[in-house]
Amino acid sequence: MTSRRRRALRENLEAAAYLAPAGLVLFVFWFIPVVITFALSFFDATALKPMDELRFVGLAQYQRALGDADFIQAIWNTVNFALYSIPPTLALALIVAMLMNTQIKGRAFFRTAFFLPYVTTWVAIAIVWNYVYHRDVCLANWALVFLQENLLGIEQPVRMRWLQEARGIWEIWVFGPLGVTIPDMPGGVHNLVTGPSLAQFSIVITAVWRDLGYFMVIFLAGLQNIDKSYYEAAAIDGASWWQKFWAITFPLLSPVTFFLLVISMIGAFMEFVPAYVMTPNGGPGYTTAPIVFHLFSKGFVGQWELSYAAALAYLLTIMILTLTILQNKIVGKRVEYDA
Repeated sequence: MTSRRRRALRENLEAAAYLAPAGLVLFVFWFIPVVITFALSFFDATALKPMDELRFVGLAQYQRALGDADFIQAIWNTVNFALYSIPPTLALALIVAMLMNTQIKGRAFFRTAFFLPYVTTWVAIAIVWNYVYHRDVCLANWALVFLQENLLGIEQPVRMRWLQEARGIWEIWVFGPLGVTIPDMPGGVHNLVTGPSLAQFSIVITAVWRDLGYFMVIFLAGLQNIDKSYYEAAAIDGASWWQKFWAITFPLLSPVTFFLLVISMIGAFMEFVPAYVMTPNGGPGYTTAPIVFHLFSKGFVGQWELSYAAALAYLLTIMILTLTILQNKIVGKRVEYDA
């Protein structure tokens, strides 16, 4: 027994020695900043105020955030971004993954082509898409006019002010043509009814295009992990392609779908770079500014309100944690882990 304990102790010490460098880096550059940021949120610190002049203000920064109209707008901007980017990305990625899982010609090329945008830096992607939506170049308007004239037969095609339009997409494309006026509504109801602004919807399109390849690769790995004997048995029973998808593919892909849903929701609530590069001032009417953008503008621009930014960061952490727990409780119970 003594020799076993010595061997176990030696193995634990060896493991600790290997983990120590990484653990030290995490402790210094992650744990300590997290603790300092939490403590800072209870003071009135700014970059221009000396340390000896800091005052303890308790929950005042959090109360200020909950009464900040721009922060509330940023929350609804983030919610709209998540609602309009996650479902289409998941659906399109699954369709592309199923196509890439067949014996089509050039399969390797298409897999690479779809995945390349994801490994490209967000800044470069945002700059390129800025030209797509540019008011003078505007390749998006060229494509829109071509579609209206050649496929829809519209003699006077409509052009959009993509990154300069503050109105919601439903207000522009549905309620406006029908002559319906949307009255002002309390809270964020108006944002949900009219939809994201066209400027934010332009960023959503960019995000879907960029993330599609990553989601496709994950779905493709899940599809290739499904035993083909299930499909062979279903074919013998005369099942259609839809019955195979609904009874075999969709349930057995639920762990992959759940994983992508969780990480995409977290990513949507942490969105920053495309909004900052494509609409540096938060877009028309502050309609493209997500929570992290608002946090950055308060903490690292102008007066550098560090304590207020710290409070916003922890409110964002609480939101993400709550959504993750809810997803695990509601969606996680429907995941099929048995293949």
